[in-house]
Amino acid sequence: MSFAQRFSRSVLGGMALALLAVAVPAAAQTAGAPAANGAAKPPPRLAKIRETGVVTIAHRPDAFPVAYLDASKQPVGYGIDVCREIVRLLERDLKKPLKLAWVEVNARTRFEVINSGKADIECGNTINDPQRRKTAGYSMPYLFTGPRFLVRTDSKIRGIHDLAGKRIAVVPGTNSVPLLQQRIEGGILRGTQLVEYKGYDDCTRALERGEVDAFATIDLLLAGQRARSKNPEALQIVGSFLVLEPAAILLRKDDVEFKRTIDRYLASLMLDGVVERLYDKWFLQAIPPDNLKLELAMSSAMRDQLRWPTDRLGDELNR
Repeated sequence: MSFAQRFSRSVLGGMALALLAVAVPAAAQTAGAPAANGAAKPPPRLAKIRETGVVTIAHRPDAFPVAYLDASKQPVGYGIDVCREIVRLLERDLKKPLKLAWVEVNARTRFEVINSGKADIECGNTINDPQRRKTAGYSMPYLFTGPRFLVRTDSKIRGIHDLAGKRIAVVPGTNSVPLLQQRIEGGILRGTQLVEYKGYDDCTRALERGEVDAFATIDLLLAGQRARSKNPEALQIVGSFLVLEPAAILLRKDDVEFKRTIDRYLASLMLDGVVERLYDKWFLQAIPPDNLKLELAMSSAMRDQLRWPTDRLGDELNR
């Protein structure tokens, strides 16, 4: 029995009851009230959204196919579509139309943008792990993935043990960096050098030019980078997952009311089949701007999550 199945009986019953009467509760805090340290605390998200009629979404421009820009420079992707569905449910419960505002972020700035209140949610490929939860809030998982390696097809690299003494491209602030650093310090990747690049596209170009021997990040993004490269056949994804990780919508930490609402909406979208249709759209079908097909089958962990929506998956999968 899967992990999600083991928790389903204790979680799903309460979740189902919550879904029968999803309502946006009234905010109990005063917007902009001073925090304990004297600094102005961002208002609760639901109170802010109700008052302004605006939902501000932080998005990545390069996290194809989870969040990126189309030919018209508009945010699109699996994560963007899921968050649009969440806004639709917010409009239903608030009984008013909501405007969308967009804030572009990268791997380093996304946390500050959310925690400062500059955006309400970040809809991308952000991994929920115990270390990050010390300072960030997350929805329940809405995607499962893990770091692997993109290499040149003509190389002899087939897994992590072939990368000792090699150069690996990484994007600062991504979860692959500490995972690889642990293996360098532990001797598995003796002599390996991590080479930082600003974005995923830069890493792929560096690999194509031969500046690095591999590019490490989650496999969903690697598949997108390979599909969009000048010669996809010249690149391949290799190796087992360094760890299987849950991606989630990034929220401000300790805004319990807002997290509860987002999780209820996500569970509803999963149980209604909406999330599965969006996964099929973005990972199995041809997608813009060049009608590329990633052909990434849904993992068993993701299938379990859609059948038994729960917030109790991530850490156990890492053991």
